[in-house]
Amino acid sequence: MILDLKYMRWSKEGISLIEVVVYVALLGMVAVFVTNSLISIINTYARASAEREVLNNARSALELIGKSIAQSQEVYTPTSILNTDAGQLSLVTNASSTPGHTAGFTDIWVDGGAVRMRREGEGEAVLSAASVRVTTLRFERIIQTLGREAVKTTIRVDFASSKFPASVSLNATTALRGNY
Repeated sequence: MILDLKYMRWSKEGISLIEVVVYVALLGMVAVFVTNSLISIINTYARASAEREVLNNARSALELIGKSIAQSQEVYTPTSILNTDAGQLSLVTNASSTPGHTAGFTDIWVDGGAVRMRREGEGEAVLSAASVRVTTLRFERIIQTLGREAVKTTIRVDFASSKFPASVSLNATTALRGNY
């Protein structure tokens, strides 16, 4: 079989209809490939951002809760809701902004998918972002030998958008300093 190169050259009259169809088809395939690649990259970035947001919120809230527990004297059991996924923790603290009181109270709870904290004499603070939902905030009181007290905290945070589902569950156990 001999290939005649004279038919492979451009003619002076222009390109044929078959050549135009082939070029448009090739250009269309390249455009579809590039578009799908860009959509995939954007979705991967959004999914990674959702996972990062969830993890950062869970870590931040757990760290602030842990610091409050560590600075407390004891768990105030009459108002604490322990061993449930929608728990509340009330703590007795040394610091009090109320004159004439030797102890203050700190409350930590979940409401409407957000972790909230209120210290006596201060306003309520939200510890989680609006882009996430806290579905579990569980407190377990641990009494150790010699009357030492600790609190195990479990927090589960989900991304608020259902398009990119992401969730994380973290645990921490913190000893109360008032028992040492």
